[in-house]
Amino acid sequence: MASIKFSERSWRFSGLFVAALLWLICFTPRLRSEVGASLRHAGAFDQFAVASDHPLASEVGASILARGGNAADAAVATALALGVLHPASSGLGGGGFFLYYRALDRELFFLDFRECAPSKAHPTMFANGASSEVGGLAVALPGEPAGLEAILDRFGSGRVSRREIAEAAARLAEQGFPASRSLSRYSAETPALDRDELFRSFFPPNSDRIPEGHLLRNLQLAKTLRRFGVEGSRPFYQGDIAQAIVREVRKRGGILTMEDFRNYRPIERKPIEGLRFGHRWVTAPPPSAGGVTLLQSLAFVEALLPHPREGARFRHVLAESWKGAFLDRMRYLGDPDFVQVPVQSLLDPSRVRLRVERFQPFLAQPSAVYDIDALLPTPEPQREGGTTHICVVDGNGNVAALTSTINLPFGARFSVLGMVMNDEMDDFAKGIGLPNAFGLPGGAANMIKPGKRPVSTMTPTIVFDGERPRLCIGGSGGSRIVTAVEQVALFVLLLGDELETALVRPRIHHQGIPDVLSHEGSLEAWIREGLGLRGHTLNSVEAIATVQAIEIRYTPDGRRLIFAGSDPRKGGAPSGR
Repeated sequence: MASIKFSERSWRFSGLFVAALLWLICFTPRLRSEVGASLRHAGAFDQFAVASDHPLASEVGASILARGGNAADAAVATALALGVLHPASSGLGGGGFFLYYRALDRELFFLDFRECAPSKAHPTMFANGASSEVGGLAVALPGEPAGLEAILDRFGSGRVSRREIAEAAARLAEQGFPASRSLSRYSAETPALDRDELFRSFFPPNSDRIPEGHLLRNLQLAKTLRRFGVEGSRPFYQGDIAQAIVREVRKRGGILTMEDFRNYRPIERKPIEGLRFGHRWVTAPPPSAGGVTLLQSLAFVEALLPHPREGARFRHVLAESWKGAFLDRMRYLGDPDFVQVPVQSLLDPSRVRLRVERFQPFLAQPSAVYDIDALLPTPEPQREGGTTHICVVDGNGNVAALTSTINLPFGARFSVLGMVMNDEMDDFAKGIGLPNAFGLPGGAANMIKPGKRPVSTMTPTIVFDGERPRLCIGGSGGSRIVTAVEQVALFVLLLGDELETALVRPRIHHQGIPDVLSHEGSLEAWIREGLGLRGHTLNSVEAIATVQAIEIRYTPDGRRLIFAGSDPRKGGAPSGR
């Protein structure tokens, strides 16, 4: 940490200023909310920490750690709480990925509990104009209940029960919680929520949004969570909860069956990794495209800027690095249980060299220049999605990175027993070159098939210095996840940012198609001008994804320091001890 010296006069002034600021915060509710969020989005801890999209969810995870649980226990508790607090983003009606580092034997594990297509699904099921975003046909088979149970069974400490882990989330649903600013914004931007009884109950009379701070309760979800605590995932796949989901989904035009539920299993896969900038990056394998995209981009940037500094050149290299990587994603990435994904070929240094040779330092190349194989049709620009990420570091050095999603905000826009149903069928390719809701055109490897899992951009990642974990990171925000995660990681590891600074530094995003460079409006004018002079088509957006991260450092005498940060773009805050 940089040291700062104050004179006696400056101390007196600072004391008066802080006193005045605290008075304003305490007695002005709106200022208290806004300033509190900015002051609390990062923190330093020496025992354990949790970083998530919501301060109450982080506190739930930290409370499990304080009671003797480990990082896996805390990740599940936090995920269940986020399903209550952020019903636009995640929950038991969705699915996700889990990356885990077990300190005892330094082993790494990856669990895929992604949703999958129903047995009656087929490639042309949306060809007649049926919606892949709203209603029963949009719903893929939820994987979260089975995934969270598998995490506890496989990696949990055994010192806290599943019932205890679920109870904190159940109490939040039962007793109520204030709606966050991001939930309010999502509710105003998402149509058709009034078609569901639960969502209608969240809105005050004559209101077009869920007001920030409005007390929300979800009594049905409290009961469902307690069922999970007592019985695990069994009723969600072989019992009455599965039957209720099938009935409601089919009533709304869907095709899920009880047989689909009985056949679902989470899958343990081998994470992928690469040595970039002197660090070992361990990240998500297919059906995530995030890990492959991340490692491809890092190799491209390292070849051109081994010692990057902030500026237009750095951002230009980043933007160019993503163009070819996203084109590869569209063509080759799919469920590895259904298609052969050439991961090693995509990460081969020779492929990176071919693209580096096409790079121009003062000219933005059309995405097609980096397409080594062929170009796909152009879709419309992307939207932000409904996803959430959790990072946990416990007292024994275990590290958990869990990303969970229901896809778009509020998923398929209806609920069952308090659970918001996902709309993950939109993440499949509905036709060659046809875009999904994030503007990503589809390829043959990601076409719909029964039992298949759609490609995702979720990028849970752990970065190592030698044998020690240095950074746990992940994010939410659809196709923007991987670019945001990469930028925050590079800001910390290479630019030397403190984590709290890295999380607020403005971001950019390019996904190859459309050939547009999005940037947050707060990006410095001199960087924007430099990018414009290089020929980038610029598009200003409010925010690019949401990132959670925990950085681990060591003092010269070997003491561990933990720095946890939650992205203020979604109002998150870390918790720990």
